Amino acid sequence: MSGKNWNPIGKTIGSLLLDLGKLSFGGLLLGSILRGGLDPFNTFLLGGGLAIVFFVVGIVVIAKEKG
Repeated sequence: MSGKNWNPIGKTIGSLLLDLGKLSFGGLLLGSILRGGLDPFNTFLLGGGLAIVFFVVGIVVIAKEKG
């Protein structure tokens, strides 16, 4: 296992987490505002929190793999 290069896998996981952050932002925040089905404030907090978590974890994973 030590001979394998795991660098591309870490970059891919980081990119996927960044994409999940974008999707959670678009799906939860913008979708709830347009549709108005749930309480907009709670949905904004949930979507914003998920997006921030995914962005931060994705950036950390990518930065770790480059270093």
